[in-house]
Amino acid sequence: MSDEHESHGHSVAAWVSVTLLIIGFGLGSLAVALLNVPLAIGGVIVCIIGLVAGKVLAARGYGLAGQQGAGH
Repeated sequence: MSDEHESHGHSVAAWVSVTLLIIGFGLGSLAVALLNVPLAIGGVIVCIIGLVAGKVLAARGYGLAGQQGAGH
């Protein structure tokens, strides 16, 4: 395995972003099954929040670059 991916996904920003994206996609999938447009819009909003939260947390030092010297 390559060293460049050794700590892939080991950050608060990654976990928060991926968790929110999974929830958003789950809501969107449920919305398709139930033919519920407001639920689909809610799923899209949760996904957008997940993307923004990941970027904001990474910029505030909770991303992989901010944890380089933390000594996992």
